[in-house]
Amino acid sequence: MILVALLVGCSLPASVSEVGAASVQIGQPQEGAQLKVGGVVSVISSFSDPGGAQGMILEVNGVGVREDKFHLPMFEGRMNQPWRPTQNGPATLCVYLTTSSGQVVRSNCVTVMIGSVVRATFTPGFTNTPFTELTFTPTPTFTPGAPTATATQDANCRQGPRVDYAVTSSLATGRTAPIVGRNTDQSWWVIRIPGSADCWIWDGTVTVEGDISAVPVITPPPAPIVTVTQPAPLTAPNLISPSGTLNCVDVTGGVTLSWSVVSHANGIDHYEWELNGSPSDSGNTGNAQASTSGLSCAGAIYQWRARAVDGKGNIGPWSGYMQFNVP
Repeated sequence: MILVALLVGCSLPASVSEVGAASVQIGQPQEGAQLKVGGVVSVISSFSDPGGAQGMILEVNGVGVREDKFHLPMFEGRMNQPWRPTQNGPATLCVYLTTSSGQVVRSNCVTVMIGSVVRATFTPGFTNTPFTELTFTPTPTFTPGAPTATATQDANCRQGPRVDYAVTSSLATGRTAPIVGRNTDQSWWVIRIPGSADCWIWDGTVTVEGDISAVPVITPPPAPIVTVTQPAPLTAPNLISPSGTLNCVDVTGGVTLSWSVVSHANGIDHYEWELNGSPSDSGNTGNAQASTSGLSCAGAIYQWRARAVDGKGNIGPWSGYMQFNVP
């Protein structure tokens, strides 16, 4: 039976700041070691993870042969993952550390030479516990060389590849997640974040590593329906004065045109007015009134009107005409 032992594993004291990146290093066996078929090989690795490691995977010649999960997150320690060679020839050993943040960190890889069959032995000094050997097929989360996305800034992860899709998760700066899909122009990636449904992250917020040639194009969910509420249209002001018949003395010094204030959601920037078909030199005003000058008497007839312009430059309708005359 193949056995496994966790040698050292302890939480960091409260006074130590959990900073830095996760790492794992194979210390035994050494590169080029001569091993024998049937013997139990102790693959011993040292690891550290400021966020708390979840487990380790042993890979031989590109195939995962065993996965060991920790009962509690481990911040640092050494792991013995015994492995029994079954055939002669070179064997390349790699170890993958799975972190609580969903990253998979690869160790150095060691190549050893396997020879003839011997009786299994165990390395003294280890407290061994039973382990059930398994056939491990790497998934996108654990596959070496699989494409990953690392956030270059705190990034939202959405239901679809546009900013009008809802945010379902996020990827903090420096965090890495496996890529499991993309859109056609590779401007958005579908990533897998532990504890969350697969979601879409914009290419401009991540660095992509690994082979993306086999990443499938994913059809996004239907785009959300965005209802845009348009403000009510501008209304014409109500003209107030002057109207009717004025005395000549009333107009020679100038006449003040006045109208009602118009209200609108965009605000009112100014008003425009016309007298006898064309605006005067001061044909707009921020007030609901305007002063005229240089009007003549002697049977003159004057028609005038006004309109509002809102804070976004939209021009409202003209009011009806109001008329005054001077006999």
